[in-house]
Amino acid sequence: KTEPTGIASNFRSLALSVSKPEDGKAPVLHVLRGSTMVATDFIPEAFEIEAGKERVLTTTCGRSSNDYIPFLELDIDDRNGYLFAVGWTGSWKARFVNTGKTVDVEIGMDKTHFRLMPGETIRQPAILVFTRKNQTRREFKTLFHRFMLENKVPRDSKGQVIPPILAVASGGGNKTPQMMADILRYCVDNKMPFDTYWVDAGWCGAPHEDELFSNCGPHWWKYVGDWRVNTTVHPTGDLLPIADAVHKAGLKFLLWFEPERMTDIAPILQTHPEYRHGQLVDYGNPAALSWIQDTVYGMIGKHKIDVYRQDFNMDPGPVWREMDAPDRVGIAEAKHIAGLYTFLDDMRGRFPDILQENCASGGRRIDLEMNARAHVYCRSDYFIGQKPNDTAFILGQNATLNLTPYLPFQGCEFNCVPVGDDYAAFSIISSGTVITPSDFDGGIIRRKITDAETAWFKKVFDVAVRMRPFYMGDFYPLTDETGAGNDVWCAWQCDRPDLKAGFAVFFRRGAAAEASRTFRLGGIAPDAEYELDVYGGSQKTVKSSELEMWSARLEQRSFQLLFYKKR
Repeated sequence: KTEPTGIASNFRSLALSVSKPEDGKAPVLHVLRGSTMVATDFIPEAFEIEAGKERVLTTTCGRSSNDYIPFLELDIDDRNGYLFAVGWTGSWKARFVNTGKTVDVEIGMDKTHFRLMPGETIRQPAILVFTRKNQTRREFKTLFHRFMLENKVPRDSKGQVIPPILAVASGGGNKTPQMMADILRYCVDNKMPFDTYWVDAGWCGAPHEDELFSNCGPHWWKYVGDWRVNTTVHPTGDLLPIADAVHKAGLKFLLWFEPERMTDIAPILQTHPEYRHGQLVDYGNPAALSWIQDTVYGMIGKHKIDVYRQDFNMDPGPVWREMDAPDRVGIAEAKHIAGLYTFLDDMRGRFPDILQENCASGGRRIDLEMNARAHVYCRSDYFIGQKPNDTAFILGQNATLNLTPYLPFQGCEFNCVPVGDDYAAFSIISSGTVITPSDFDGGIIRRKITDAETAWFKKVFDVAVRMRPFYMGDFYPLTDETGAGNDVWCAWQCDRPDLKAGFAVFFRRGAAAEASRTFRLGGIAPDAEYELDVYGGSQKTVKSSELEMWSARLEQRSFQLLFYKKR
C-alpha cells in the first residue's frame, strides 16, 4: 500500500469468551500485586466478578509488573479455570466481563489508537492461555512451573538451562580496584561458595571523584548514559583488573548497565540529541538502538562479561505518550519494546552463553517475555537495608512461594539479614541470592569481617548451594499464596525426580497460632524409604508415608528445612 492504514483503536491481542456454569457462582480473578518497593509486594489479591460486572487490571507507567504481576488466574470454580500470561514489557490492560453465561476476556496494550504507515509493522503483546481442568490451584501451579522451566527460561549455547547464581557484590562500581580485589580475596581465602562476582552501578561517567564506601555511591545516577569507565576511580580506563581476577578465580563476572536511560551529561547528546526523549533512549530509532548496542556489546566483549545486568529506573509510559501523535497512540511504546527485545536477543546471538539479569527499580518488569530471557535477582528494592520487624523476611517468603511458578530463577539482596539470624536468612535465600559484604557495617572495605561472621555466612550459603539444584526441578506450593501477615505458615517444596531427592521448607511466622501443621508433599514414591537430613537437627530414615504427609511442629518465628533422598 502507498497510503496509511485506517485507525486501529483499542487493539487487543486476545479477545476470548470462556463459558461458565449457570450456577450463580461468581468467577474469581487471582492476581499478585506488583513491585513498588513496599512490604506488600507480590501479595495475593482475589476479585469476585459478579454477573453483569467487570474487572479491569492495568499498568500504565510503562513497566509491566509495577502494579500487578501479569500472570492472571481466572477461577471458574474450585477445580477449573484459566491462566493468562502476558508477554509485554510495557503497559498492558486486561478486562474480564461476567455476562452471566460467559466471561469475556480482552488483553492488550493499555492504550492504542493508531494508523500504520506504508510498509510499517509493529509488535503487540503475546498472550499465553492455559486451561486448568479438574485440578486444584496448587496442582496447576506445579504444572505451570514445569512449563516455564521447559520453555521459558534462559538457556546456553548447548540448549541447557542456565542455573541460578549465588553472587558476592563489590558494593558498586564506585569501589577502587583494590577494594574490589580485597572482596574477591576474602571469598577465595575463605572458600566461600559464591559463583558470581557482581559489580553494580557507579563505575561509569566522565572522570570524577566519588564517595567510595556506600553502595554504588551517591552520584551514580548522574552519569547514566555516559558509558566510559570513570578513570579517577579506575585509572586503567576499564574494569579489566577485577574482571580478569574474577575469571582467574573461576567465578563469573557480572556488570550493571542501564542502557534505556540517559541523563543530560551523556556525551552522545552533543551530536545526536534525537537519540533521547526525556531521559528515555529511543529504542524505536534504529540509529539510537545501533549506538547503544555497539556501546554495551563492546563492554561485554572486552571484559568477557558472563552475566549482563540490565536496570531501568524510570517510568517510560508518560514519555511514550508525549511522543505519540493523536493518530499514532501506542506506536512509541510498541517500537521501544520491540527494540528492547532486539537489543537483548542480538546480545544473546553475539554472546550465546551470556546470562541476562533483569532489574527495573527491583521487580517491575516481570512478565512472560522478560522471564524467558533473564533471571531476576533484585525482585524488590524493599530488601535493600534492614526493615522493621520481620517485614522483609515475610516478603522474602512470599516472593519465593508466590512468584516461583511464574519466575523460576529469582533472588534478592541479603543485606537486610542480621548476622546469625537463620530464620531471616532462609526467608531471603531463594533459587539465587546476592550478598554485599560492605553493607554489613563496612565489612572488608572498612573493617575485617570476624571469624564468627565468616563461619555463619559460609554455613548458610553452603546450604543455599545445596538447595539450588532442586529449584531446577518441580516446585510444589505447600500452602496457598501468603500475604504480608505475620500470623500464618508458609511452605514450599522443590523436587528433582531425576535425582530422587529434594527439599521442603516450612516457616511458622512470629504470630502464627498453630504450633504444628501437616503438609502433603509431592513426588514422593509409594512404599519406599527416604533418608532425611534436617537443617540444624538429625539425620534419619523414614517411610514414604510419613514423608508424604509430613508433620512439622515449630516454635513461633522458626523454620524447618529438610533434605530428602530416596534409598
